[in-house]
Amino acid sequence: MHVQQNLLAGLLTILPLAAVWFVLKIVVDVLADIGRPVADWLAGTVKPMLPIPIQDLFNETTLYVVAALLTLVLLYAVGMIATRVVGQRLLDGFEALIQRVPFVHMIYNSTKKVVSAFKPQAERVQRVVLIDFPNSEMRAIGFVMNTFKEESTGRDLVAVFVPTTPNPTSGYLEILPAEKAILIDMTFDQAMAMVISGGAIGPEKLTYVHRDGVPPAIGEPSPAAAR
Repeated sequence: MHVQQNLLAGLLTILPLAAVWFVLKIVVDVLADIGRPVADWLAGTVKPMLPIPIQDLFNETTLYVVAALLTLVLLYAVGMIATRVVGQRLLDGFEALIQRVPFVHMIYNSTKKVVSAFKPQAERVQRVVLIDFPNSEMRAIGFVMNTFKEESTGRDLVAVFVPTTPNPTSGYLEILPAEKAILIDMTFDQAMAMVISGGAIGPEKLTYVHRDGVPPAIGEPSPAAAR
């Protein structure tokens, strides 16, 4: 009995650390793949100039680390330039060029809108909702990505992204009347943690405005969030 308890306790202790390691490894692998061509070029250029003992340091592990670091430096440089006036003008010029390329501009604009939608902004006080999905007897967590009106009736519609568990990068796009989206008192981080953990991580209480009442407009704080 003690052996089973200790094994279970050890497993529960290791699992969160293993999950963090898994995510970090994926991120670092992507960074290394991006920077690997430059790292290989640097190794091919610099390595012949160095003494034999130092040349032995240029192994796969070293190139992997150097490639990831080069990508981080590149991202930092791009971010620093993009926040400057000159960088913003260069970015605007690049986007103007992209708009002239068929099909490519559609991918760029769609991706940019998705990324912008997940950026924290002051006007997006409450974007986490519950919707009836996959049927009226079940509810799923979703994120309001956009709001618009139905031309024929003038009623408000919302585009809700419903992420899948445990991989929130895939999911479903549901378009439904705004009154069908139930605003809940949950932050974006709390909702994502709940999705990724399969519901194991979440608030003790879930407060929302029932659709039988008068729900606040999408994008406005719910009474629970305002308290």
